[in-house]
Amino acid sequence: MATRDGRRVLTAQAEREVALMAESVMRRYGDDILDVGFSVAAPDPAASRRIALYLSTLVNELDPA
Repeated sequence: MATRDGRRVLTAQAEREVALMAESVMRRYGDDILDVGFSVAAPDPAASRRIALYLSTLVNELDPA
């Protein structure tokens, strides 16, 4: 993840864990959610897609526009 405070690499054993960690980081930025960027890399391409979709949906939900 890239934020105005720097880059963060989140790792976890399970999709759910890393998704919740990323959500926690994203929620800290509140109205500045569009200042948060992310990329997802995982050994399982389907897992990467699921996490990216979840985080993209979260951005849309948190965007105050």
